[in-house]
Amino acid sequence: MGLGAIVLLLSGCRQASIPVQKIEFNPGFAKLFIGEEQTFTVNCTPSSATNLEDLVILNSNPSVATFENGKLVAKAGGYTSLTAVCGEAKASADITVYSGWFTKGDRKFGVDIATGYYYTMGESSPQEMEITLTNNLPNEDTQNFWLWMKCENLGQTIDFLQDMKETMVSVQLNNNEDGYCIPYYSEDQGRPVVKLADWGDTDLTLTKGLLTVTKTGNATFSIVADFALSNGYTFKAEWEGAPLMQQQ
Repeated sequence: MGLGAIVLLLSGCRQASIPVQKIEFNPGFAKLFIGEEQTFTVNCTPSSATNLEDLVILNSNPSVATFENGKLVAKAGGYTSLTAVCGEAKASADITVYSGWFTKGDRKFGVDIATGYYYTMGESSPQEMEITLTNNLPNEDTQNFWLWMKCENLGQTIDFLQDMKETMVSVQLNNNEDGYCIPYYSEDQGRPVVKLADWGDTDLTLTKGLLTVTKTGNATFSIVADFALSNGYTFKAEWEGAPLMQQQ
């Protein structure tokens, strides 16, 4: 066999280069509470690609969540993203770690956004405050934990069984369709009045009602709430952050 024939034979045995054409994360995103874990898989197409060993996964903010051996661990409230790169192919997965939460019954909701208002009531400094913690559900409904209070009560723990200090709290689905509201203290009944969020009357009584709202920085607040009703229903909240505030 001649030299030319040997070279031709060897070149015919070489494996053709097949680059990764597409990368996908599964799942494509995640919303987690601090301490929770999420397993991610990275799928490369075609599976027969010859450059799979070049796959690199980058984490934009390891202080929010660590990622190792396919497992993401939520560490602190905030945002990060995982980016997989292999040759010319690239894909990302966005991660949200909730800074706080509230509950309605046994269901836990992370705070996607907090909004609110300062009310000056004609004075130079704010005298009343309203804050809503919102969770956006996958079916496009929203779950809200809403409170209204006087600014002079910031930093105080309010016991609703003793003194509501002109404070109102409610947990609502799509504002008024479902939930409970503790709107005011009834002198006749000698207890806080508990109503449905649509303002219908109920026969419920409040068995526990503790609320503390603290200003922790120039524009940041902490909310800690713990409520229970006579039918066994509970709602709690624990959140700290900077709500999108407007002044009126």
